Amino acid sequence: MVNLKKLAATVTLGALLISGTTPGYAASLTDKQKKVQQQQQQNNSEQSKANASIKKREQAISKEQQEINKLDAELQDVINDVAQKKAEIRATQQKIAALQKQIKQYEAKMKAQEELMKERMATMQKNGGGSIDWAEFIFGSKDFGDLLTRMITAGTIQENDKQIFEEYQATKEKLAAAQAELKAERDALVKQKEELEQRQKTLNKKMKERAAKIKKLNAEKVKFESKLMSLQEMESTLKAQEKAIKAEMEAQRRAAEEAKRAAAAAKKKQATNTGASAISTPTASAAASSVPASGGMFQRPANGRLSQGWGAASGANGYSFHNGLDIAAPVGTPINAAQTGTVTTAGWGGAYGNHVIITHVLNGQVWTTVYAHMSSVSVSAGQRVTQGQHIGGMGSTGNSTGSHLHFEIHRGGYSYSSSSAGSTVNPASFF
Repeated sequence: MVNLKKLAATVTLGALLISGTTPGYAASLTDKQKKVQQQQQQNNSEQSKANASIKKREQAISKEQQEINKLDAELQDVINDVAQKKAEIRATQQKIAALQKQIKQYEAKMKAQEELMKERMATMQKNGGGSIDWAEFIFGSKDFGDLLTRMITAGTIQENDKQIFEEYQATKEKLAAAQAELKAERDALVKQKEELEQRQKTLNKKMKERAAKIKKLNAEKVKFESKLMSLQEMESTLKAQEKAIKAEMEAQRRAAEEAKRAAAAAKKKQATNTGASAISTPTASAAASSVPASGGMFQRPANGRLSQGWGAASGANGYSFHNGLDIAAPVGTPINAAQTGTVTTAGWGGAYGNHVIITHVLNGQVWTTVYAHMSSVSVSAGQRVTQGQHIGGMGSTGNSTGSHLHFEIHRGGYSYSSSSAGSTVNPASFF
C-alpha cells in the first residue's frame, strides 16, 4: 500500500522547487555552494602561484647546473694541466737521474785516465825530459787540465801518447756538457714545480667552489650530473700511455726484424732454388704486412649515423668544444680499432663510461684514439691490436643520452680540453 503522507510530501517539495518558492534550508545550501566555489577559486590561484614558483625554481636549478657544468669544464682543463705538469716533472727527474749517472761514469773514467797520464808523465820525466823544468810545469799549473795544456803547447807529449791525452780532453768536455745540461734540467724542474704549485692552488680553489655549489644542491635534494674526470684517472692514463708507447715501438721493432729475417730467408731460398721465386715473394710480403701501416689514414671505427661533429659546441652539456665525432647506432654495434696500436686503457672511467684508448706510432709520430660510451669491451690494457680488429660494442654508458660511439683522434698523447681542440684533430679528415 502506497504511503500517502510520503507521496504528498514529495509532491509538495517538487511543487515548491518548480514554483521558485525556496524554503530556509534551500537558501542555506546555495550559500554553501558559493563558499565552495570561492574556495576552489582560491585554491586555483594558489596552485597557479605554486606552479609559477616551481617553474622559477626549476629555472634557477637549471642555471645552477649550467654553472656547475661550466665550472666542471674549467676544472677539467686544470686537472689535465696538473696531470701533464706532473708527467713533465717525472720526465725531467728521470733525465736528471740519467745525467747524474752519466756524470759519475765520466768522473770515474777521468780518474782512471788521470792515473794513466800521471804514470806516462813520470816515465817521460825519467826518460826524456831533461831539458824541461818539471817543477815549473807542475807547480805553476792551476790544475791538472792546465798542466796538460802547457805540456801540449810545449810539445813534450810524444805522438804515441797523444791519444791518451786527447781521450781525456774529450771526456772532460763531455763531463762539462753533461754538468751544464744537468744544471739546465734542474732549473727547468724548479720552474715546472712552481708552475705545478700555482695550478694546484687554482685546482684546489675551483674544487672548493664546486663542492660548495654541489652542497647547496644536495641540501635542496636536487639531482645534478658530474662530468669530472679525477686527477688520479688522468695521471693513470698518462702513465699507461707512456708504457703503451714503449710497448708499441718495441712491437714495431720486432715486427721489422721478423720481416727482415723472412725476406732474407726468402732471398736465400730463391738463390738455391730458382723455381721458388713465385713462393718467396708472398712470404716476404706476409712478414712485412705485420708492420703497421705508416701512412696516416685511420679507418672509420663503426657504422652508423653521424650525430655530432668535431668542433665548437653550445656549452649546454658542460663543454664548449666537442673533441670528437659521435656515431649513433643500436646498442651492440661492432666497434673496430681505427689503426694498429697498443691498448693504453680499457674499461670503465667516469664520463666516458666503458671506453678504450689506443696508442699508435706512425712514422715516429705518436697518435691516440679514444672510443667512449661502449656497452662492452673486448680488449685489455697492454694488448696489441691491428687495424679493423673488433674491440667492443656500441652503447650508452657514462655521460650519454643514447647509444653512440664518441670517437677522438689526438696528435700525440691523450690530453683532453672541454673548451678547445687541445691535442685532438678532426677524425672526419682521415676517413
